[in-house]
Amino acid sequence: MEIFRQLSILLLLLFQNLSVYCQTDIRPVSGAAAAMGNCSLSMQGNWDGFSNQASLAYQRQFWVGAHHENRFMLSELGLSMLGVAIPVKPGTFGVDISHFGFSEFSTSRAGLGYGMFLGKRFAAGVGLAFTRMQLPADYRNATAFTVEGGVHYMPTSKLTFGFYVFNPTGSTFDDLGDLPTLMGLGVSYLPSQNILLTFQIDDDTQRAPTFRFGLEYRVMERTALRLGYSVASPEGITAGVGLPIKGFDIDFSLSHHQQLGFTPSLSVAYLFGKKDNKTQ
Repeated sequence: MEIFRQLSILLLLLFQNLSVYCQTDIRPVSGAAAAMGNCSLSMQGNWDGFSNQASLAYQRQFWVGAHHENRFMLSELGLSMLGVAIPVKPGTFGVDISHFGFSEFSTSRAGLGYGMFLGKRFAAGVGLAFTRMQLPADYRNATAFTVEGGVHYMPTSKLTFGFYVFNPTGSTFDDLGDLPTLMGLGVSYLPSQNILLTFQIDDDTQRAPTFRFGLEYRVMERTALRLGYSVASPEGITAGVGLPIKGFDIDFSLSHHQQLGFTPSLSVAYLFGKKDNKTQ
C-alpha cells in the first residue's frame, strides 16, 4: 500500500501538475514562511530576502543557512537550499542555491540579489537567477536566465507593503516550456509587539491568483509560534515554530493536504554578531 501511495503521488505531481511544480520550485522558500502559508513578500526576516530582494535591506549582519523539505514525506519531492547574506554599504547581497526533485526530473537554481533602503520608508532589491531543468534521459536538459526584484513601502513602523516580480522579461526553457512570469503583493501588520499578521496574493499569469494568510506570535524575542493557510493546491493549512539555539535560528514547519498528507520543512541559519531583526 505504501508503494502504491508513493507511485500515485509521483504520477499526480510529475505528470498532471508538472507545470505547477516547475513554477513553485524556481523560487526560494524557508521554514518560517512555509509555516505562515508561504507568505514572505512583505516580511523582513533573514530568508525573506530570497523571496523578495527588497527584504535584503534589513539584513545588516552576515549569516549562512540551509533549508530542506520533503513534500508529502517523499524523498523524490525533496527541496534543499543554501543561503548566504553579505552586508555591505549601503545594502546587502544575498546568494541562494537550491535543488528540487530526483534523478528523473529536477530543477536547480542559483540566484544573486541585492537590496537596500531608499530613504526611511522604501526599500528595493533586484536579483539575477539561473534555472536548470533536468528531464528524463530521452529528453535534453534546459536552462534559463532571468531577473527578479521587488520593493517594500512602510507608511508606519507597524505596516509594510511588499511587491515582487519574477521573470518580467519572459525568459523560457527554449522549446521545452515556459519560465512563468510571477507577481505578488503582500501586506504585513503588527497590531502589537508580539503579534504579526500577513496577507499575500500571488499571480503566475497561468492560473487563478493564490491567496495566502499568516499569523506569528512572539513568545520571546527569537521564539515564535506560527500558523498559516494557502488556497493553492496542493498546499493548505500550515503551522510551525521558530527557536533560537545559541547563535542559530531554527524554523520548523508542517503543512497538510487532505489527500496527499504532510510536508515537513526545516531551516537552520547561523548569524554572526548581535541579533537585531524583529521579524525572522
